[in-house]
Formats: sequence, structure tokens, C-alpha cells
Amino acid sequence: MNSKSILFHFLTEMLPKSRNQLENKILPYIMLKDAISSSRELVERILPKNTTPSLRVGLREIESVLEQNIVKAEENLPIVGYHFSLPAEYLFCFECVPICIESLSFILAALLLDGVEKYYDIMLNWGHPFHTCSSQRATLGFSLDDLIKFDAIITPTAPCDNTCASYPFFLYKKKIPLVIMDLPYTHSEKSYEFFASQLKNGLKKLGKILGQEPDFDRMKKHIEIENRVSQIKLEIFDLIRAIPSPIDNLYNAISAATTILLSGTRENITFYSKIKNMAKKRYVNGDHYGKEETIRSIWPYMLTFFDISLCEWLDRELGLSILFDIFNYSFSDPIDTENGLDNMFFDMAKKTMNFPMTKQSTELYYPFIEDCVKMAKDYSADCFIYTSSIACKQFGSVPKLLREALREEVGIPMLLIELDVGDARVTSIDAIKNKISMFTQTLL
Repeated sequence: MNSKSILFHFLTEMLPKSRNQLENKILPYIMLKDAISSSRELVERILPKNTTPSLRVGLREIESVLEQNIVKAEENLPIVGYHFSLPAEYLFCFECVPICIESLSFILAALLLDGVEKYYDIMLNWGHPFHTCSSQRATLGFSLDDLIKFDAIITPTAPCDNTCASYPFFLYKKKIPLVIMDLPYTHSEKSYEFFASQLKNGLKKLGKILGQEPDFDRMKKHIEIENRVSQIKLEIFDLIRAIPSPIDNLYNAISAATTILLSGTRENITFYSKIKNMAKKRYVNGDHYGKEETIRSIWPYMLTFFDISLCEWLDRELGLSILFDIFNYSFSDPIDTENGLDNMFFDMAKKTMNFPMTKQSTELYYPFIEDCVKMAKDYSADCFIYTSSIACKQFGSVPKLLREALREEVGIPMLLIELDVGDARVTSIDAIKNKISMFTQTLL
């Protein structure tokens, strides 16, 4: 037996069998936790203490929750995949490990040196179209490569056709039980009632697959945590109205991650409370993070997840603030947890259907344009920067209409950047920086 064989034998014998089995089941999730831990350590040890405040706070809280979930997985709790438009606090009615399908794709794309392009290509070679959403495509690749094995997956039919077309892969190719809840296109009392019944029945179906009865009292406690988080977010948004904005650009990227990964946890309250306190301090002192704020921008769609360092570059090099993007302007009412299950599920349905990307992708474009015009006025925006992702065909015709509305009703311009927010090969970060730099010259 050669030395490599001896070493391999030693490692496989010494490692707990449960850990080996766990890695075979959720390796990308463990990779995500390790990437978060490594990033936090690098930020805290190398960067000056006054830099990337939102990143420092967010990474620590995210790392804590990922560690807890890995421990639960080691205890053989079922692994439940879910679509990001389904708030994760709903899944606390089960003893399970909730893993957001899209978080694995996009957050690993942001943190790994080479992103997750290998797994985009695995799915492309298998036959999955290149123009589908990269938020799901990498996790499909992980599954095809047997790196992750969900016990069940739950998703609404939202926010777009890409979701509806991609998720059945898990059922038909990998034989993973799939619970699909039908989400209406219209936003009305009847629609909310219908989707409330879909949510309740969907959770009950999931419970049968997992062999558990849904504990709605337990779920209610985690919903109440998110009610508190929503209130803190609203207070942060009030502060963002100030000139200069007291929020650093990276807050938007980290907030998108915490909204998905920390939903329903105490760590989420901790994150937003610390951010609010930092923003309040800057507001009182009239301070702005990074370079002096010269341009206030709203990104009505997504950030560049394959390179979130763009946020810091905009702050420090151009003095351009990102007030918020589509994952952050969520102004949902609190869910009523005191007046019975029917009221609670009705409010859950309303919150889910009005999550920005879900709402904007299921309605016609009129409400989206109205929202954008109102936000431009309310937050004193100087411009919009619209990232038109190759997969989001439901938004393909919107940019031209939005540009005209902003020019006519608010008198501000809009920059359009076509890209894939998860795949750096479609439009490079250098090309994006050049576009924004030239655009800002027309504003100064």
C-alpha cells in the first residue's frame, strides 16, 4: 500500500461516518458555510476596522445560523429545499434543515474564486438551456452531480416561468418529492384567500412527506420574529431618505442574503438592529460611508451577485449610493398571529405574494412603474440603474417603459445593463464598471 493509499485509508477510518454521509448530502451547504467563515476571517483580520461594516455584521450572523443547521443535519433531520419567494420562517413548523435553492447558486457565485460556473456548464451539457435563471441552474448542477440530496422541495409557482420550468427537474430526474403551490397572478382578496389555502395544504403535504405534523404554534413564534425584523427594516428605510444616505452599498447585498438565510431567527433581529444603530449614528453626524455621496441611485432589479465588490467600488470610487434593490424594498404589513390560523395564513399569503420580485413578476408592468416613480420621488434618487438579467424574460419589455416614465415624471435618467447576475462570463465586471463610470459623467 503506497503512502497516498495509507493516508486515504486513515482519513476515511478516522472521520465519523455520519460526517461523511452528511457531506454526501449537503456538500454545497457546507461549502457555503466554509466560504462565509473564511470571508469573515479575511475581512476581520486584513481590512481596516472602519471598512465594510454591513459585511462584518452580516457574515457573523449568517455563519452562526449555517453552523446550527449543519448540526441539525448531522442529527439526521430532513433536508428541505425551498424557493426564495417562500419565506423560510414558514418552514419552522417542522423539525428540518431549510436550504434555499437560489442561495447556494448566488452566494457561492459571490464568494468562491471561480464562482459556480462549472455547475452552470454541467447543466448546459445535460441539456438545460443557458438562458434559464442561474439562481437555480447551479443547484441543479449540484444535484445532477450528486453533491446535494434533498429529502423534499417546496416552491410556489413564482416568480417566473424559469422557476416553473426548472424545479420539476428535481422530481423527474432525481426523484425528489416536490410540493408545488399555485400562486395567482391577480392581487385581490380572493387571490390571497386562494393562496392561503395553497400554503396551508402545501405545508401539510410537506409534513406527510417528512413524516411530521406541522406545528403551527411553533411557526407562529418565528413569524413574530420576522414581524419585528420588518419593523426594524422600515426604520432603516426612513433613515435612507436622508441626504447623504447613512447606509453603505454592501448592505443591500448582505440584506438580500440575510432575508433568505436568517429568516425567522434571532440572528436576523440582531443583524438589522446593528445596522439600524450604525445608520442612526451616521444620520445624526451627517456622515456617509466611503467617498462623499455625489449620486443617489436606485436599482429596481438585482445587484451583480457574481461580484458584490462592485458595491464597495461604487461607494469609494464614484461616491454613488445604492439606496436599495429589488430584494430590499419589501414593505409588508405584520402577519396577524393572534386571531386564528385563517387570518394568519391570509396574511402569510399576502406577504408572500407582495415580496417585490414575486409581485413585480406576476403582475403587469403598471404597478412596477408606479412603484419606481414613487420611490424615485420619496428617496430623492438622481438615477436608476437597471440590470436586465438574461433569464428574466418577463421583464424584457419593461426597461424602455420605465426609462420613459422616470424621465417624464421625475426628470431623472436610467442606465440599462444587460447581464447574467450570477455568471460573470455574460457581461464582465470591468464592462459593467465602464458603463456606470461613463453614465455618471453625464450626471455630474
